[in-house]
Amino acid sequence: MKKPVLQFSIPCLEIETEDKPPVFSYVFYELPFPNAPVSFYIANGWSNGEGSFTQEIKLVKPSGNVLVSTGKQDFELKSTNIPQLMVNLFRDMMFDEFGDYKVEVYLNDEKVMEYPLTVRQLTTEEIRRVQEIQSRLENQGTPSQAQPAQTQTTNESKKETKRISSDDEFLISG
Repeated sequence: MKKPVLQFSIPCLEIETEDKPPVFSYVFYELPFPNAPVSFYIANGWSNGEGSFTQEIKLVKPSGNVLVSTGKQDFELKSTNIPQLMVNLFRDMMFDEFGDYKVEVYLNDEKVMEYPLTVRQLTTEEIRRVQEIQSRLENQGTPSQAQPAQTQTTNESKKETKRISSDDEFLISG
C-alpha cells in the first residue's frame, strides 16, 4: 500500500464528466452570502498511491463547529499511474453566518488539506447573477438532479455505476 497525494481540491458550481476528462465550471474561493440555499461541488483528485483508502470532507463554520461532513468515503487506487476523482455534491447548503469557513480534507482520518471558504454579503448585482446561473442550471437538468447519490468508477475500458447511499447530499465519482 502506498499513500496517495491529494493533487487538487476544487470547489465549483458545475462539473461535466460524461465520457471525457472533467470540466470544472464556476470555480470559487468565496461564496457571496446567499439569500437561499446554495448547491456546489467539491472535487478531490487523488494520485500516486496504491491500495484502499477513505476520504472525508468537512465544512467548518467560523465558530469552529462542523457545518457538514461527507462521512468516510471508500476508494481504491489499483496503480500509482491511475488517479481517482472524488466528487461531492453539497446540496442546498445554508450558511447562517458571514466569515471564513474551512474546507478540511482527510485521508484515512488524517487531515491532508485545509483551505478557507469565505462567505460574505451579496451585492445587488451578485444576487441577479446568482439567480441567472441557478436558473440556467435548473433548466439544463444537471446529472446531480437526475441521480443524486451514486458512485462512478471509470477506467479506460469499463464504466460501472452503483448506488451507495440513500443520502442525497453527496455524489461521489471516480
